[in-house]
Amino acid sequence: MALGNSLVQVAPKLLCWYGMPLLLNESQRFHLLLHDLYLHPVLGAAIESLPQLNGRTTGYVFSFDHYAPTLRAHSENLQVAAARKLADYINTFCSHNSIVVTRTLSPRVADIFHQADLSFLQRDLTYEKPFFQFLREYAMPLFHRHERPERNYLRVVPKEAGEYRVFVKNLGRPSDATMTARLVNLSLNGVGLKMQDTAYRKLDLRDAVQVTLRSPKAAIHINCGFVTRINPETDEIAVNFSLHDKSFVESRDAVHLQRLVLQTLEHAARLQLSAKQSDALALEFPRLVAES
Repeated sequence: MALGNSLVQVAPKLLCWYGMPLLLNESQRFHLLLHDLYLHPVLGAAIESLPQLNGRTTGYVFSFDHYAPTLRAHSENLQVAAARKLADYINTFCSHNSIVVTRTLSPRVADIFHQADLSFLQRDLTYEKPFFQFLREYAMPLFHRHERPERNYLRVVPKEAGEYRVFVKNLGRPSDATMTARLVNLSLNGVGLKMQDTAYRKLDLRDAVQVTLRSPKAAIHINCGFVTRINPETDEIAVNFSLHDKSFVESRDAVHLQRLVLQTLEHAARLQLSAKQSDALALEFPRLVAES
């Protein structure tokens, strides 16, 4: 299952891109998350572990130019051999949810992918406009809408969660003592907290609270959030807020929260890609080039 580990409790759609031609900034990647899409770039030998991220909400993009970068200077026969190897690999696990892209088109290479019944597109995606147009028109259709309702939230458990000391202040009762908690999970619009004393039982749903998360490396201040869940059995509460409204969170703190979510998703994906795979398909691409 895609991102099926302890760091991700509710996962977004996952698009793995082998040889992504454009480096997105943090703001652009987070904007995609708001549309329920985590874009994970993959390079080098990590291609062999991609089946470990496959699932009902996973899609794949393969750059043939990145897979066979040196072959453009060699014979077309080598390009065809590389295309056949890549097509065979894709057909082992993701023929239904993948697409191959290239900037340069060889009719013989195109025939290999078409004969393998794989989606194949010639397009230069090194610029932002065609890149995001490709995401809308070709990448998003890789995900079947019936598999899961659209959502604009996710829940992650940062690996640094245990490092954060959390302080909660009831804005409606300013004379009450500040409550302490630990971070349970984080989403695009809220936090889950495990309270460390019973004072939180004075809280009611929709109460306005102020939340501060402190670790040795960072401090994140949420000016205002609203209590949306109280679970006395586990001593946990959920606090919701908007990262795009400065009355809830200042820009600097919103950037820290966005970064924490993105870093957790990236770490979770890398953990699965680095896990031992019993029957990984060795592509042996260096040997193929050496034979030229």
